Amino acid sequence: MHETPSGFFHLDQPAPATPVKAGRTGLAGWAAGTHGRHFVDLRIRVDGTAHPAVYGFPRADLAAFFKQSAAFLPGGFEAYLDLLPGTAELTFEALDIAGQWHVLHTQTLDVEPATAAPAATPHPVIQPHEFARALLNALRADETDHASAQAAALPLPAVLRFPHLPFHGHLHQPTLTERVLFGRLRIEGWLFHETARIRRVAASVDLQTWQELELGGHKAYVEAMYPQFPHAKDCRIDGLIDVPAQLPLPLCVRIYAELDDGSWHLCQVQRVHTWDQETEKAPLIAHRPITFLQRARELDRRCRERGFTVPRTRDFWRGLRQAHAEYRLRARPAVSPAANAAVQGRFNRPVADATPTPRRIVLFTHNLAHEGAPLFLVELAREYRTAGARLHIISAADGPLAARYHELGATHQVVSTQPLLQSADRRGLQRALTDLARAIDLSATDLVVANTLSMWWAVHLAHRAGKPSLFYLHESTTPATFYLGHMSPRTLPLIQSTFRLATCVSFLTETTRNYYRPWLGRDNHGINPGWIDVTAIDTQLAKLDRGLIRQELGVAPDTRLVVNVGSVCDRKGQHIFARGVDLLWRQHPASAARCRFLMIGGRDTLFDRDLHALLRQLDRPNLTIIPATADPLAYYRAADLFVCSSYEESLPRVIMEAMVARVPILTTGVHGILDLLPDSEHGCLIPPGDSQAICDGLQDLLAHHEAAVVRTQRARDRVVQHFNSATLLPGHVALAACVASSRP
Repeated sequence: MHETPSGFFHLDQPAPATPVKAGRTGLAGWAAGTHGRHFVDLRIRVDGTAHPAVYGFPRADLAAFFKQSAAFLPGGFEAYLDLLPGTAELTFEALDIAGQWHVLHTQTLDVEPATAAPAATPHPVIQPHEFARALLNALRADETDHASAQAAALPLPAVLRFPHLPFHGHLHQPTLTERVLFGRLRIEGWLFHETARIRRVAASVDLQTWQELELGGHKAYVEAMYPQFPHAKDCRIDGLIDVPAQLPLPLCVRIYAELDDGSWHLCQVQRVHTWDQETEKAPLIAHRPITFLQRARELDRRCRERGFTVPRTRDFWRGLRQAHAEYRLRARPAVSPAANAAVQGRFNRPVADATPTPRRIVLFTHNLAHEGAPLFLVELAREYRTAGARLHIISAADGPLAARYHELGATHQVVSTQPLLQSADRRGLQRALTDLARAIDLSATDLVVANTLSMWWAVHLAHRAGKPSLFYLHESTTPATFYLGHMSPRTLPLIQSTFRLATCVSFLTETTRNYYRPWLGRDNHGINPGWIDVTAIDTQLAKLDRGLIRQELGVAPDTRLVVNVGSVCDRKGQHIFARGVDLLWRQHPASAARCRFLMIGGRDTLFDRDLHALLRQLDRPNLTIIPATADPLAYYRAADLFVCSSYEESLPRVIMEAMVARVPILTTGVHGILDLLPDSEHGCLIPPGDSQAICDGLQDLLAHHEAAVVRTQRARDRVVQHFNSATLLPGHVALAACVASSRP
C-alpha cells in the first residue's frame, strides 16, 4: 500500500515486477482518500494521455480495514490499457469531490511483445437523438467553431462498464450529452439479474451517496429478448440523482444493485457530457437555414474525426428535422432590436405626481402561498388599497394569503390554468385563452397587474380587453427554460409575444431583464426593485426572545444554529446544501458537531420526498427539514448563520430578511443576489450547485464568526438604504398610475 498526503493506493494486478504482454492489459486495485478527502474517480496517465478507470467497486474489506461503519467503501477500480512493447510508466491520479486531481502513485511496467495481433476496436456510434442534441447546443453561440467544441466534449469512451453476467441492463438516459437542471440528472433504463431478485438499484456521480432509483415496470422489448428470465418482466429503472457543480466533465454515472442477500454490485459505469440551466437559458442564434446546415455538417465532420460513426438512417434525418423545428421555435429574433440593448425603458422608478391611482385593479398570481412572489403582490395590493383602489385577485391556486386579501376588501377568484398547460400548439393555446377570457371579466378594470412569468396569460387577456397591463417578472430565466417539460415547445412563440404586448414589463434587477431583452418592446419596460418592510420586521424581531426560541427548538446555548429558509424545491438547492453539510462532517467533524442545521420550507412534493430520502442516507441527526411557515422571523432571531443555496433568484425576500435581522449570510452569488450583497463585505458568496464550496463557506464562517457578525451591520445598512418598503413602495404605486394612464 502506498500513502500520499492525498490518499492511499494499492495495485493488486499486475503483481509487482511482473512483466505484461503488449496489447490489452488489465489493471486492478483500490484507492481511498485521507483526512476527510473523498475520492470520486480515478484515471491513469500513459505518455501524457489520460485513460479513465472504472472506479467505485464496493469493497467490504476496505470498510473493515479503515474501520468504517459502512458496509463497504467504493474504492475498488479496474482499467484496461493498450500498451506497446517496451517500458510503460503509469501515473495513477484520483479526483476528489472538490474537483481536484491528485497523483497517488507511479508504476513502471515491462511490456513484452504480444504473440497475437490486437483485435480491432469498433467505432462507437453516435445515436440520432444524441447528434440532434449536440447540434442544438452548437447553435447556442455565434462562434463558427462551436460545433467543433461540441464534438470534442462528447465522452469517448462513453460506457466504461456494461452490466456483467449474470446481470443484464441498458441505460437510455443518460446519453452522450444530457441536460442537468438545478443539479439533477435523470437516469432511465432497465436492469435485472438472471436468477436473483434485485432488492434495490441506486446511482451516484460523486460516490458521496447512493440515490435509490425506482425499480419496476415493464419493458416490452426486454421481455421479448429474454423470455427465459422471469426478472426481465419487471426491470425498468428510473429516477433523478444529484450532480454537484464542481465535478469536471464528463461526469461518471455509476449504477449499483443490491441483491436480496445484501451484496452490492457495480453494474454499469457510463460517462456523460452535461450542460446546466444557465446554458439551457441561452437562446439559439438567429434562425437561418444555411447556418443550421453549416453547423450540422461541421458537427458531423468533427464527430467522425474523433472516431464516432454517424449512421445515415431514417431516424438520423428525422432527428435533424426535429432539431431544425426546435431551432426555429427557440431562436432569438432574426433582427435583434440593437437599440433595445441600450434602452433602459421608460418605466424606471416613476416618481409620484398628480397622476391618479387606478380605481379598479385586477391582480393575477400563480398561488396564494407564503412565498416570496405572492407576498410581494399582497404587500403591493395593500399599498394600492391605501391609495384608494378597489381590488380583485385572480389566482391559479388557493392558499392562506386569501385571508390577507379579504382583509383589504378584495374580491377573490380561483381559475384553472390546466387547459393552458395542456395545449399542444399555438392554436390550442389561443382557444384556451378565449375560454379564460369568458370566465374573467375585465370590462370595468383600469389596470391589470400580472405577477410572475406564470401569469403571462393575464397580459393577453388585458390586451384582448383593451386594458393596460403591468407585468412583474421575478424569474431569472427564459420562457423556454421555465416551461421546459411543462408546456409544448410549439406554444413558445405566443408566450414570447407577451413581452411586447404588456404595457409595462417591470423587472426587479438588470440581470433578470437581460434574459428577456430579445423579446421586449423598445421601451415598454423598466427596473423597479423589490422591497422589505424594515420597520415591521424590526418590530416583530423585538418581540422575540432569542433564548426562548432556541430552547423551544432544542438548540443548546453553545450550539451554532444554521438555517436555510425557502420553499423546498430543486431551484433552491437544498439537496446541495445537505451534501455540503455532510462534507463538513467528513472534513471538519468538530465544527459540524457544534451545529444544528435546519431547512425551513418543507412541503409535500416529489422533491421533498427525494430530499428526505437523501437525509436518511446521509444520516446526520443535526440536519433536518421543518415545514414551511408563514412567519420565519423566529428562525432568523435564533440563527447564528443563514444559508441560501439557490441556483436561480431575482431579488430573494429571505436574504433581505436575514440582512435586516443581522444574521451572517452564506449564499450563492446568482442574479439579483449580487444586487443585495455585491461583495464579501456584506456576505460570503459562493458558486451555485457546489457542495464543496458550501462546506468551505460554512467552515470559514463558523471559524471566524465574530468577523462575520461585523459584516452584518453593513448588510443591514445596505438593505435599509436601498430596499426599504418605506422608500420603494410609493414608487410602485406611482408606476401603476403611470401604466394605467398609458395606452395599452
